[in-house]
Amino acid sequence: MSSINPAKKRKAARDPPLRGNDDPSTVVPANLSLADLDGLIDQRVTDAVGARISELSSRVDHLQRENQGLLLRCESLERSVQVLKREGNWTYSAPDVPRSHWIDQGHDEDYANGADLVVRLMKKSTQDLRSASSSEVVVRGVTTQSPILSDEVLCPHWEQLANAMQLSERIRKLNLCNVQDEGTLQMIEASVRQKGVASLFLSDNQFLGGEGVHLAVDILKNNRTIDSFGWFRNSIHSTENACKLIDAVLEHPTISMLGFVRTFNEFVIPYTQLKRLFGGSGNDTLLKVVLSGIGVKTNGDRCIPDFLSTNPPLQWLDLSSNQLTDDDALHIGLALQSNTNLRILNLQKNTLAEKGKSAAYHQAIYGLNRTALSESMSMANLNTVSEANHTCEIVGIAPKGKAFMNDSNKSDKSNRSRKLFSLLRKRHRRGCNISQLESELTDNCLGLVPHVLACVSTYSSAYSGESSKQKCLSVIFKLVRGWKMPEMYQFRGC
Repeated sequence: MSSINPAKKRKAARDPPLRGNDDPSTVVPANLSLADLDGLIDQRVTDAVGARISELSSRVDHLQRENQGLLLRCESLERSVQVLKREGNWTYSAPDVPRSHWIDQGHDEDYANGADLVVRLMKKSTQDLRSASSSEVVVRGVTTQSPILSDEVLCPHWEQLANAMQLSERIRKLNLCNVQDEGTLQMIEASVRQKGVASLFLSDNQFLGGEGVHLAVDILKNNRTIDSFGWFRNSIHSTENACKLIDAVLEHPTISMLGFVRTFNEFVIPYTQLKRLFGGSGNDTLLKVVLSGIGVKTNGDRCIPDFLSTNPPLQWLDLSSNQLTDDDALHIGLALQSNTNLRILNLQKNTLAEKGKSAAYHQAIYGLNRTALSESMSMANLNTVSEANHTCEIVGIAPKGKAFMNDSNKSDKSNRSRKLFSLLRKRHRRGCNISQLESELTDNCLGLVPHVLACVSTYSSAYSGESSKQKCLSVIFKLVRGWKMPEMYQFRGC
């Protein structure tokens, strides 16, 4: 019967064995001098100390993050207690604001209507949070008008809303649109710390300085569950603030939908900052990115096509109303040949000429380069078309009179089949199907035959009143008659 304590047995099984004399890394060469031996010992001690310091530093960082979270939570609870002490039996006590108040200040009727809407929405969001009937906060003026400016009569309403947000267990969505009340932003930010915000949208706000960026950055840092963030038509007043905002987005662990749309003061976010979205951290979570009207100009840099060619999870990319060139569009079209995840790409209102649009269109949709475009479209190779992109619908590059495009709502097989039939139909009209198919359906390319037959059978019905289906089928069968197709290539549909 063993005399070893069972607890010691468990500890010995759990702990890794210490290095012994049979460990090659501990063996000391016999011919080492005393000085070399001292150096070896010093190096091993230094390595061991360094590894231990790194381990402890990582642990300290983890504990500091946990401690910071607990401190913020305690601070939030303390504020909640103070609110409850002040309120007693709560009622919405902020006084109504008469329309005459806005008119007397020199505003017109439209502005008064927008101000009334802001007050009504603040009151509604407050009451919804208090009754737990909703976890959304939406405060906005009329989006077609200028923002509702700061005013003392609005402060009681903002305070009511901030208190309701403070006491709420969760704020799922926060949307501030067409308001300008920089004096209350700090109060709003403090009320939504660690509230599990999932969506944050700031739009059409004429922030006077850096307070808008400060609000967004603080909410992003204190709510690590945000998956949607939008900064639409707000003012940014410095490169430093723009960098802070981009950094906060890149450091956030869960954002999947991101939007930056033009600013009121036409300030351009530096491309060197934006390109980080396509070249490092943040890429694994992004599914939808809108970068519209913010002056994106690559100057020949290819980080966007390089990013797309890696086939990231991104499904939607809006680059409209920027300064992308013909070469940018062409390289993006080429990159899409190795991308099967992107479903929508918007390139509208960039600096693209018609020739550039046509080149990008044929490269992305049919896999045809500029050299191939000098020949007739009907001479395109079926294999090249089959290997093109079939998943991404590209807005803004289709040449005039050519509406054919990948359908983002269709499968890649469906889009590919439509293209193959469209090409066969063009060839049939020009009488060049036989010569082209003879060069394409060689022994090494028999795998394409089932797809060709399937697309002819499926999609020719869309061209009513024509006999394209029967004639294309007869041509193909004439070519493949007598060929013994390998079993793996037998027609199975598409």
